[in-house]
Formats: sequence, C-alpha cells, structure tokens
Amino acid sequence: MRASDRGYDRGAGFDPSSIFASIFDAFAAEHPSNKDNNNDTTTAKDNEDFIPEADIFDTPSSYIVHISLPGAKKEDVGVNWDAEKSELSVAGVIYRPGDEEFLKTLAMNERKVGPFERKIRLGTRANPAHVDADGITAKLEDGVLRVEVRKEDEGFVEIKKVDIE
Repeated sequence: MRASDRGYDRGAGFDPSSIFASIFDAFAAEHPSNKDNNNDTTTAKDNEDFIPEADIFDTPSSYIVHISLPGAKKEDVGVNWDAEKSELSVAGVIYRPGDEEFLKTLAMNERKVGPFERKIRLGTRANPAHVDADGITAKLEDGVLRVEVRKEDEGFVEIKKVDIE
C-alpha cells in the first residue's frame, strides 16, 4: 500500500483526520451500544468474569480502594488479602434484578452483570506492601465497595477473608 492510499501522501499534504477517522470507526464498531443486542441477561461473555473499575489511594497510613459495583449485594461479594503476593482480591457476582419473564423484555444491554474479579497488587514485587491484615475493612455503600488496608511496618500474614459491612 502506498502512502497516498493511506491518506497521507506528501505531495497532497498530511491529513490527520483520515488516520483518526479510521481509529474512531474501529473504536465505535466495538462499542457495546453499536452491536446487535441478542437479549443476553449478562454483558460478560459466558464463563468470563468482567473486571470492575477501581480507584486506589495511597495515603501515609493506609491504602484505600474504591471499586465500582453498582447493583452488587454484600453477600455476593468476597474480599481477600494474599500477603504472599501483596494482593487484594475482590470477586463476586452482580445479578440483574427481575424475574425471568421480566428479563425477557430486556431491550438494551449495557450494564455489566455476572461474575467479576478484580486483583490489585499493593506495593511492588520488589517492595511489597506490609499491611495489618486483621485491620482490613470493607464497606459496600451506594454501589461502591470501599476497602481500607492499613499499612504496617513489617509482618507476614496468610490469606485472610474480609467481611463486608
């Protein structure tokens, strides 16, 4: 393919819009709202976890993690700390509310529902986080899971399950 075939022939002048247009078209074609809706009751593919979005704050005394889980119930979410990997793991499932008859009327399918898992390494491999595993707290409120992992100078704790308030 010649440069002129790609929209940036030196003789004709560089047209950046031709490059960005093709990138935008490819992105738009992949966006869920532009795909055929087959009325699945989950947006995640069968047997595939989705990864919820998170914000991680590194304060002097603790790590604070906010994970977006709209529609999740605390009994369907698990939080674990793996000290060996210095990793916080949040997993569970989000269900779409309604009975089977109601769910058959689904006209647009954009929300992420189904199984999810999010693993967050605190610290680095070279300098793993030293945390107080017994002091980890988790609270699910207004669709956001807030996990506070208090820092500790040293110590080693095995994998610990964290209860959600």
